[in-house]
Amino acid sequence: MKFLKHTAAFAIGFLLLAGSAFGQGQMMQQQQSAADSVTNAELKKFASVMMDFQQLQRQSMKQVQSMLSDKEMNMQRFQQILMSQRNPNSPDTLNVTPQEKKTVQSIQRTMQQQSRKKMQQTFKNNDMNQQRFQAIQRAIQSDPSLKKRFRQVMMQQQQGQGSQN
Repeated sequence: MKFLKHTAAFAIGFLLLAGSAFGQGQMMQQQQSAADSVTNAELKKFASVMMDFQQLQRQSMKQVQSMLSDKEMNMQRFQQILMSQRNPNSPDTLNVTPQEKKTVQSIQRTMQQQSRKKMQQTFKNNDMNQQRFQAIQRAIQSDPSLKKRFRQVMMQQQQGQGSQN
């Protein structure tokens, strides 16, 4: 159970890290927050991208675990170091060795590069660009009726995917 909590925390952090790395240098288009401006076809594409991202996340977790095993570092220590790096106000009580720092940086760099490429390919495969994805995401967060429509589309796609497996 502890492992799942740590894995979930890492996964969320990883997605945030990958998302922020992917978004650097990108111009933001004007936000279209009205639910009416998001078609059902776009919601289906958005849901497909989200499901693909979840799959990428699971694959990335396995890869990180493998990389950590090769470097003889456990997931808990890796997460502790990551969290301390993200919080500049945290006291430096972890005593991170130079080798640990190098390992964490190497894994972060590798995963960011791979994630960026895979995310770009996911957008391409689903015929959606990052700016429109982000606009839809903001609209879903701010509009309860659109959020409800999105949940329905996600459930339909997950059920359809479940029957295909």
